Amino acid sequence: MTTFIPSSDLTTPETATRYRVLIVEDNLLFRHYLADSLLAAPEVTVIGSVGKVAHAINFADQKPDLVLLDLGLPDGGGLDVIAAIRQQAPACKFLVITVFEDRASVLKTLNAGADGYVLKDATSEHLVSYVRSTLAGVNPISSRAARHLLKISEGETATTTPTSHPPLRPREKEMLEHIARGLSQKEVARLMSLSPHTVAEYTQNIYRKLSVKSRGAAVFEAIQHKLIDLP
Repeated sequence: MTTFIPSSDLTTPETATRYRVLIVEDNLLFRHYLADSLLAAPEVTVIGSVGKVAHAINFADQKPDLVLLDLGLPDGGGLDVIAAIRQQAPACKFLVITVFEDRASVLKTLNAGADGYVLKDATSEHLVSYVRSTLAGVNPISSRAARHLLKISEGETATTTPTSHPPLRPREKEMLEHIARGLSQKEVARLMSLSPHTVAEYTQNIYRKLSVKSRGAAVFEAIQHKLIDLP
C-alpha cells in the first residue's frame, strides 16, 4: 500500500505554496485527463502540457517542481527529459505515468532519478495523492505497480543472463520492503527504531549491493530478483 501525503502537509492558507508541474504525455486525451485531475490540487499550477521530448525540454528554464512523465514519447524517451530538465532544475521531481516498457528502459529511467511510478489506470483521486506524495519527498511505487514490475521480470526470456547480488541482511531487506511501499526516510527510521544516519547508511549499502543509484531502481532490482516480499 502506498503512503499518501495529505494536502495539509504540503501547504497552508498562510503559506499558499504553489508547485509548478509540467505534464509530458503524447496522448492528447490523457494529457487533458491529467490536467483536469490536478484541478483538485489548489497548491499545484500546471505550467505546461506537451507531448514530445523537444517541447518538454523547452520548459527546463522555468524550473518545474515536478514533471508528470510518460516513458514512451514519439521523439525520444523519459530519460532524455529527466537529463535535460535536471541540468537546469536539479531539485525537480519526476513522477512516471506509464503502462511500463521493457526492463532495461524502466531501470535506466529509475537510475536516472525517477521519483515514483503510477500506472495509467490510476483514478483521478489517486493521481493527485501520488503527486502530493512525490512533492512531499515520498517515492510512491504502489503495490500494483510493483506487481507489474514483477510481471516484466517474469516475462523476460530465459536467455537473459541472471545478475547475482550480494545477499541483503534481514534489516536491509526490511528497509527495502518499506521503501517499496512508498515510505519516506523519516517514516522508515521511526518504524525500524533507527536514527536517520543509520537509515542513510543502510540505504547506501542496499544501493551498493544492487548496483543502483536510486530508491526506485533498488525496488525494481529487488523485485526482479525476488529479494523482497510485497503484499
